[in-house]
Amino acid sequence: MRALTIVLALALVAMASVASADFIWFTGVGGGDFMDSPPTFTGGMEEPGDILDGSWTIVVPDDGWPTEPVAREAYLWTTFYADNYEPGTPGFWKGYFDPATNGAYNTLSIIDNTNVGTMSGVTTLEVQVQDLNSNGVLDEGEFCDGSHTGIVIVIRDGSGVYDGWCGNGNFYGSYSKDCPGTYETWEFGMYLWIADCSTPVETTTWGSIKALYQ
Repeated sequence: MRALTIVLALALVAMASVASADFIWFTGVGGGDFMDSPPTFTGGMEEPGDILDGSWTIVVPDDGWPTEPVAREAYLWTTFYADNYEPGTPGFWKGYFDPATNGAYNTLSIIDNTNVGTMSGVTTLEVQVQDLNSNGVLDEGEFCDGSHTGIVIVIRDGSGVYDGWCGNGNFYGSYSKDCPGTYETWEFGMYLWIADCSTPVETTTWGSIKALYQ
């Protein structure tokens, strides 16, 4: 069983920011497919939230993954899910997509047309698949819906209203598939704590953090 712990030591400066706050959140709806290369999940924003007009994109790196669909599906299951089983009522598997399992972080981009600006960064991704009958075997239909979550690091290269800002956050939500199709519909809320990183100290700190994730 694998436990993932990520500890981030972040010095955030409390200042007035977008929408007169240093906390930004939005709800997203969209989707993508792990069978695509690279897997790209993208969509728009919807109410409620601070960003009502815009889009988000998360790209999962797939270097070394098989391209043939059957082999790719088997690789995904055995590499990211099969060993991470938690018994319960029901039990569940967790799929981890992060540097420990995939060699790199997933990339994130946010386009905010409400406040006019862009943000980009990296994320982890954790997908939970329920074992509906708790038999420890992935049965037909059990991968058709579940939940997902992740940790977000907003890299300091924003534009517009986010120029000079950095921060961190998280997201969580659900996915569903029209099985046996593999396209996933995602719904989630993303929460970001951002700060002005234009000071020399913050520039140095976030420059070092950015280098870790490139």
